[in-house]
Amino acid sequence: VNRGEVLTLLGENGAGKSTLMKCLFGVYNKDEGHIYLEGQEINFKNSKEALEHGVAMVHQELNQALKRNVMDNIWLGRYPKVAGLMVSESVMRKRTREIFEELDVHVDPKAIMSTLPVSQRQMVEIAKALSYDSKVLIMDEPTASLDFGNQQVVLSQMKNLVAAGTSVLMVTHDPNHAFYCATKVVAMQKGRVVREGTPDEVVTTEMLEQLYDARVEVTRVMIQSLQEERSVAISL
Repeated sequence: VNRGEVLTLLGENGAGKSTLMKCLFGVYNKDEGHIYLEGQEINFKNSKEALEHGVAMVHQELNQALKRNVMDNIWLGRYPKVAGLMVSESVMRKRTREIFEELDVHVDPKAIMSTLPVSQRQMVEIAKALSYDSKVLIMDEPTASLDFGNQQVVLSQMKNLVAAGTSVLMVTHDPNHAFYCATKVVAMQKGRVVREGTPDEVVTTEMLEQLYDARVEVTRVMIQSLQEERSVAISL
């Protein structure tokens, strides 16, 4: 994946998408193959090493301190300090707001996490990942627990990430997410890559029926408000 692109890994549950991304992030050790970052082969032993090299991951299941505020959740364990001793809440608030501005996120840094809707909690998790100065952001099924409206909020944020130069690897089983925001698509089945290319090259009726063993049709529809055609996958 190039800088400022969204690569979508597409396939049914159990296809190996999340496992592959966890190998990249250092959660699992790969059995074979090679992973390169900026031309150098890498093999992270743990997630800390991945973060230190600019690779961050937003997991499918949010693991947050719900009784703490937004800032605490972003900086927990690495609070900015003054003179190496005192935690600086003002610096923490400033850095949090800078990341939120970059993402066009409107969340109060002092809000308690349990008071936020799931979509905003997801945004906080993305902000936390970017706080490590991430070059590559892995998003594992980022919309799985969201309703339709909040899915659009999270997917729209990917355009802000790309505009800022972040490379995004998004794991999903929904082909319409690939049409919505992907630059490239990799289709996986039973742990293997079966096709890769642009969304229109990969997300076809034939490919989706192979991946999901279901009757599907990919067609073009006119979006009246935008006056443009887009591809959509429809289950029959």
